[in-house]
Amino acid sequence: MKRVASIVLTATLSVSAVAISVAWLYRPKPSCHGHMAAQPPVAVQPVQQVEPTQAITAQDLKGLWSRYPDSGRDDADPVAFYYFHDGGIGLYRYGRIGFNTTNSYTWAVGEHQGQPILGLRYKKTGEVQHLRISVDADGRKTLTIEADPKQPGEKASRYVYVPPPSQSPTTMMSMQLGDLLPPQASPAAYTSLSGTVDAVSAGTAVIDDRLWIDQKRFATGGIGFQLYQLRKAGIDGRGTGWFHVGDYDDWSTESFSFRIRRATAEGQKNALDLRFGLRDETSSTGFVVDTSGPHRLLGLVSDPRDFWAPHTFVDAGPSFAALLARNW
Repeated sequence: MKRVASIVLTATLSVSAVAISVAWLYRPKPSCHGHMAAQPPVAVQPVQQVEPTQAITAQDLKGLWSRYPDSGRDDADPVAFYYFHDGGIGLYRYGRIGFNTTNSYTWAVGEHQGQPILGLRYKKTGEVQHLRISVDADGRKTLTIEADPKQPGEKASRYVYVPPPSQSPTTMMSMQLGDLLPPQASPAAYTSLSGTVDAVSAGTAVIDDRLWIDQKRFATGGIGFQLYQLRKAGIDGRGTGWFHVGDYDDWSTESFSFRIRRATAEGQKNALDLRFGLRDETSSTGFVVDTSGPHRLLGLVSDPRDFWAPHTFVDAGPSFAALLARNW
């Protein structure tokens, strides 16, 4: 069984959902993620002379801009969006609704000879981009990016503004950065925990409607995490959830359905059945819960997202059903 650090959850996730299953991820408040705002907004470099156009401010860009605003609710449907938050913090997410990845960046808006320029610095790679942009507010508000590196081969890529839920109940989108990022535990709260899955007491504590996280600081810098998010199950033990893995600059999200099978007789074991829909992959693992210490632990006997090795996760608090909206 792998060693796991105990954890104090310093942030809570909340958001509204369009339907169940995964894709465009959401999470804690920016103040809980100081590392996200550590870098200053990128400087805007001059570009070749172009004809003047309407000025664009940071306020004009704030919010979420989707390439597929009318994408359906199937796991295989595409997702791609830019998200611009206060303080020059932003995210780009792409992939499929059932399996996608997220890159974080800092951003700034400037201009050269009247041409609006969007400057991006990706936090993981340090890559800097300077992109010509325009915003059209006639009808559906759109953002056009010339030579968008995320859409190679296109002369101009178009993204549609998605209003927050107070303006658009049908999309139920949250515009808070804390709703878009995975939860982070305080590294200072870590203490050493040891033991194997077999040694963890086989309690019957609830595991659904919870976040279960394993988070570690890298020697090379940054903090990595693996996170199972289980929504509240029905009376038959069935429900939906998401698996997140990465660090707080880049991470991926995958949706799954699950069934909890409780031991009902002596000699039986609790089991968790998982089905990762987009890849049509099914797996089953025994599980045990340790409630004897200061932090609740979930031990998976055979974690399908850790190459079927035993893996222990710490209870990181309630799993808000709307954490990951279907169309995010």
